[in-house]
Amino acid sequence: MMKFSLLFFGCFLLTSYLFAQTITAFASRDSVDIFQQGTAPSVINQYNALWENADQKAFWAEFQQKFTNDFDPKKQYELLFSQTVDMREIELFKARNQQITFLKTHPKFSAFSDAFKRYIENTARWNYWYWLLNYAVTRSNADTKNLKMSALPNVMTEALDPKKIADEEAFLTAPFRDFLPVFVTYFNSRDHAFNKYTDLSAAMNDKVAFAKRYLTGNLLPFYLCRLLRDNCATTPKEAVTNTLDVLKILPQTERYVALATQKCYEVLTRKEEKKTTPEPEKIAKKGDEIAFSSIDGKSFYLSDFKGKVVYVDFWASWCGPCRAEFPYSKTMHEKLTEKQLKKIVFLYISVDQNPQLWKKALQELQLPGEHGHVNGARSAQLLSKFAITGIPRYMIIDKDGKIVAADASRPSSPNTLTELLKLID
Repeated sequence: MMKFSLLFFGCFLLTSYLFAQTITAFASRDSVDIFQQGTAPSVINQYNALWENADQKAFWAEFQQKFTNDFDPKKQYELLFSQTVDMREIELFKARNQQITFLKTHPKFSAFSDAFKRYIENTARWNYWYWLLNYAVTRSNADTKNLKMSALPNVMTEALDPKKIADEEAFLTAPFRDFLPVFVTYFNSRDHAFNKYTDLSAAMNDKVAFAKRYLTGNLLPFYLCRLLRDNCATTPKEAVTNTLDVLKILPQTERYVALATQKCYEVLTRKEEKKTTPEPEKIAKKGDEIAFSSIDGKSFYLSDFKGKVVYVDFWASWCGPCRAEFPYSKTMHEKLTEKQLKKIVFLYISVDQNPQLWKKALQELQLPGEHGHVNGARSAQLLSKFAITGIPRYMIIDKDGKIVAADASRPSSPNTLTELLKLID
């Protein structure tokens, strides 16, 4: 199966190049990859047909340039955290109207096909809904102390009927494809009284069940593939396997299955720990604190570092972005004086399922600081407790043992070391 997958990707990437130039930063890179490599050729042909008209290609380039900020993730996330929900909705609505007006008043409007006009209208419409729902989802994820997702006012979402979401033509647009995961997250949460999940398996299983009710055609396998690729690293194996099984039984989903399997390979192939043999604890438990295993197999807790500032780095040996940050971590460490090093702890917590891979990586990396490992049931507990949905993830704890930054800046950020030094003064 793996040989087939590798051969398949080599062949399919060649055909996907035909329209790769046309897809823009309007979508996340992984969303683009899933669409290019996973979607049926008939859908790709339908997409390609939009760009055979020279006037349409020229308009699309002009549209992207004019409305760059409306689709720029960095810019939109900044606004998401700096504006009230009413301000955010008003601006998004205004931007959508400006985009559609630009289309309908363009000198070349009459030369555009009806399919292309609907493509632009769908791009404007679903970008509005994507960022509106994101206001609730992203801000709620950032607020780790609140056990409920913040619901949007009903008047803002009443026009969005889950029963009418399935739209194969809208699926051609990047904003709609990015909208699907946020849509499922928000409305599935609404079905569960907006309570946040503490069980990551239940979260994935419920999202799959919700998606099966409302997503049809190409939308469902695309969503399931993206759900797996975005979450398999932090979700227990059983839920990942169950979701992949649902994807496999859908018609003509070989491409999506290959993409999901490729990204989730480590999770799918790891050996399950024996549930009948609990992990031995070398020291007494401390309430509901999570125990981490040190290199020599002993247990320790975050509270053991009370009195010092702790910069926690959640990572795994297979995580490329995690490894890319390590040189910056070393640089921060080297900039500290001997006196400062006695007041700051660099703590690296690995979520590798295989502790041997963790230890091997540590030998290669030679990271100065404290090291711990967590897997099995404790891994799920850790991810749930700190609302970790992806790695790398960083956290800052002050001298009193209080988490002052649940989603702290990366080592590569010039502000990180400054923030740590402030806390030791």
